[in-house]
Amino acid sequence: MTSFVADVLATAGKLEKVNLHKNIAEIQKEITKLEYEVKDFMDDNYVEFNAKLTRDIHLVKKTEQLLEEIGILQSRINDQIKIELSGSTKELKALSQALKESNISLQLSQQLISLHKCIKSIKKTQEEKQYVETAKTLRQMQSLLENPHSLLHDLEIYAAIRDEYCNLSRSCLMEASGLLRDRICWSNNDEKEGKTITSVTIKTEYDDIRELMRGLHIMDHLENELEIFSTKLMDYIIKPIIYDHCSVYVVKERVFTVEILERKKMPCYKGVLYNLKLLFKFLHQHLNLIIADDETFLRKLQPHLLEQLSRPLIADCISHTIPTSNADLKNFEPVVEIINEFQNYLVVIGFLSEDQLFLSEYTNNIDKLFIDRICQDLLAKARNIMRKDLHDSVRYEPQEPPKLINKAFENDCELSIEKKLSDMSFHLPKCQISKNAQETLELARTILDEACDSSDACAVRLFYTCRNVFEMYAGLVPEHHKKFLETIPQQVALFHNNCMYLAHHLLTLAHEYRDRFSKIVQRLNLTFADQVMILRDVGSQCFLDHMRYQRNIIFDIIKDSGFSGLSQAPQLDPSTERALRQCIRQLELLKTVWLDVLPINIYCKAVGCITNSMIDDLVTKVISAEDIPIDVATELVTLFNMVVKRTPQIFPDQQIQQHVRKWGKFLELIKLLGASLKEIEVRWGSGKGPLAQEFTAPQVKQLIRAIFQNTDRRSNLLASIR
Repeated sequence: MTSFVADVLATAGKLEKVNLHKNIAEIQKEITKLEYEVKDFMDDNYVEFNAKLTRDIHLVKKTEQLLEEIGILQSRINDQIKIELSGSTKELKALSQALKESNISLQLSQQLISLHKCIKSIKKTQEEKQYVETAKTLRQMQSLLENPHSLLHDLEIYAAIRDEYCNLSRSCLMEASGLLRDRICWSNNDEKEGKTITSVTIKTEYDDIRELMRGLHIMDHLENELEIFSTKLMDYIIKPIIYDHCSVYVVKERVFTVEILERKKMPCYKGVLYNLKLLFKFLHQHLNLIIADDETFLRKLQPHLLEQLSRPLIADCISHTIPTSNADLKNFEPVVEIINEFQNYLVVIGFLSEDQLFLSEYTNNIDKLFIDRICQDLLAKARNIMRKDLHDSVRYEPQEPPKLINKAFENDCELSIEKKLSDMSFHLPKCQISKNAQETLELARTILDEACDSSDACAVRLFYTCRNVFEMYAGLVPEHHKKFLETIPQQVALFHNNCMYLAHHLLTLAHEYRDRFSKIVQRLNLTFADQVMILRDVGSQCFLDHMRYQRNIIFDIIKDSGFSGLSQAPQLDPSTERALRQCIRQLELLKTVWLDVLPINIYCKAVGCITNSMIDDLVTKVISAEDIPIDVATELVTLFNMVVKRTPQIFPDQQIQQHVRKWGKFLELIKLLGASLKEIEVRWGSGKGPLAQEFTAPQVKQLIRAIFQNTDRRSNLLASIR
């Protein structure tokens, strides 16, 4: 009745305003009272942590009743504003603002009560192992707490409720993760015999695995668990299957076991794929669960496992099936079928999608993989050959050089070609070479033979692989055998010969195979000619560096002997003779290790150069002396004659003058050291004698001043030498 009268008098104004003022005042009192009650309740539960009260149902009902009355008042105010808009706008706006403020306070109270209901629900569902409902409620509670438009952040109690949420969330995550790891558990046992047994067990007696996974998914924590699971799966199961000889079996349909029988023994690809299929069949049988949005466990696992699985499976298993010959290539189809069968199974169980066929992408490009594999194997074989010892050598004998025919004139019988080259132009002299150089050339011929029987694209790749073999020899051998090449003369000589041997054959190697290539390949003008100088330069430079090393040894011996102090003692130091004998022994050592190794002309040039440096250094030391006592000069003549007697024996023909440029100068020095002033004058011969052919006038004068005392005879002779 009262409600009906109030509606009739809605246009009267004063009565309605009085009622509105009165009702709003009453509601504000009730809201204030409710706020205090809610605050006390929340303080008791989340701040002071007193004993829980039981009045939450009463508060909820009271809040709902107040919200309903506020709605009625809001509607009446809107009606009143429409009726008396022109006369009571300001007053009604004030009433509306007061009601809004009351509404905000009431909403805060409602949110606090909602948070409390969430907390109660979380604890209840977690106790009942309802992890999906727990996760959903946690998300709802998180949404309330993190709402940027909410005024909850300004309340003193907000921090306490936030901490409570964090504790509940952490507790639920830890419990769900722990239970999931208990349902899918790992065991690793090392036996005394050296065998390692690893097992993964799916405890099917529990039916809450799906509940746990879905709950973790809602809480955005399932990805972490899948990452951990995939890592363990790779380390404990998949890698041993790929890399080790192992036994794989399933116990009681729920325990998948890998027993490593022998480590680092690569199994056959068939066994690897079979065991991997057995693993995925086991996972599909026990974990084919729908997690969310029709996505299964295996589909969710795939982003974490696929890349880890594909890399070692392709690189260290499937790649070994790539053919290494044309015959193997023809029989490769059954291998592809087995690989595709495994891949198709992964698609069927939902681990792979149709656009993720990584094994097909690899095997479909078989032609490129085939030639890549061949080239890699050939270069690896070449590398192993080049690492062999250089001193393992054989004797090389010259062979009949290939006949080079000019096809432009081969059918013209009347045209005679003038002979311009020596018969020895394409002969390599007798020498010793390392077996690894011989094997390198044989490998190069094998590569070219394979290229002649291959397609044009493969032929070109193989030809350039052959070129890479020779480039590798020029780069790898000096580096790998660096220590020996710096100190052991025999190995330096062998490496020099190896480079010359390979360079010699490279001059005609491409010509020998040219006609066996197709016309298309012949147009590419494939050649080895540019590598000839590279090999020659590498071999020559290494040999020259060692010659300097040997020369410096002799220089150091002479430097530390009595030749440095010829003017300081009345007699020659005993170390002088020892030094000369040591120098000759050093040259004789080179003869021992080089004579049968190097070509005879190279040997004579090399030893002749080192001997010439020794003779030149001896002559320079004597010429530089300011004073040479007569006894010292006599001893020098004796020592130098010993050099003259022994040194020619280092050369096979003993024609030392042809190989040592300074030999004539050395002989002339010996004669000068033992000659009289008259004999010196005769040998000078007014600048035309043999002495003048070897020494300059200042050098002769210096020697005369050093050997002879100052007399008129000496002065006259010095004056005549110019």
